[in-house]
Amino acid sequence: MNEENVDALPLTNVELLDAAIWREIGSEEAQPASAFVEALSRLVDRWLLVRSDALEMDAVTVLCKARGYIARQAATQTKEIEWTK
Repeated sequence: MNEENVDALPLTNVELLDAAIWREIGSEEAQPASAFVEALSRLVDRWLLVRSDALEMDAVTVLCKARGYIARQAATQTKEIEWTK
């Protein structure tokens, strides 16, 4: 048997998360946006249950940081659009 050594690129964080969300949904059929939010919520919930010593505080921290990342990204995109005008 002749085996070829194939170098596969590692998945990105987004690709890993996407795969986990689809696995959580349990279907490859088209889904409404709410299904993705629900699946992500269940994943974060289980992760916090396993990893957290202060569930409520850690959940609030995750929400606040996510909101901050989104706001910064939106501000950056707005500036980029203004610069291209």
